[in-house]
Amino acid sequence: MEAILKFRKIDKFLIDSLVHSQIFFASPEDLNDPFDCNVDIEKSLKKAISESSGSDRQILQQLLNDEVRNEFSKVHQQVKKEWGVFSACGKPEALNCSLLWSHYADGHRGICLIYSTPTNNFFRANKIIGGLPVKYGDNQLTEWFKQLPANENIHNNAFELIFKKVLTIKDRCWKYEGEWRMIRMTSGIVSIDKSYLQHVCFGLNTSDNEIKLIQEILEKFNYDVHCSRMQRTEDDFGIRAVKIY
Repeated sequence: MEAILKFRKIDKFLIDSLVHSQIFFASPEDLNDPFDCNVDIEKSLKKAISESSGSDRQILQQLLNDEVRNEFSKVHQQVKKEWGVFSACGKPEALNCSLLWSHYADGHRGICLIYSTPTNNFFRANKIIGGLPVKYGDNQLTEWFKQLPANENIHNNAFELIFKKVLTIKDRCWKYEGEWRMIRMTSGIVSIDKSYLQHVCFGLNTSDNEIKLIQEILEKFNYDVHCSRMQRTEDDFGIRAVKIY
């Protein structure tokens, strides 16, 4: 994956993130979908067991003993309260998606920050345990559990595997987002090298004053980026990015 896109409203939080070159890992409890990172693990596991047989069924049943269930519940609460998720779009072509501009960039009045994909060194330095595309579907966790017995790492790090999965699945209706996530065991602000920011794109309705403000910040804090602005195309509902500089 070459780039990730972060659609943002232009506000104090955006300005601070540019001034200090930071990204934010949100707590799962603060996400806008009550099912996000909050799938009922035990229910999905029981459903997977009921649809499995033989040795696969036996392996999954081991995850349902009282000791493991209690630990699952304890760890899941910890994950929801302490872990952090950085969400972006993993599809560069989504820059032309009006829905994303409407939903996450203040009705096309905001901005899209386009980053190069963080490296393994960035992951290690910031204790990030995964950078993964979100999977969409009606029963993503159940279907994943059914494949789990074939995973050779199940006995070594079952908990990490399961919770990384829980944090990277969503209902089918969210598929248009094409989301990509970084997962960290603590939420909050993380500094990022300015070189990761490659491109800044303004919306159809971003004001000239706010464009000027953002450009001044980029120049003052020595970002090496190019800027563009969304414009309508010849199609009825089409938009595309046109380079400013």
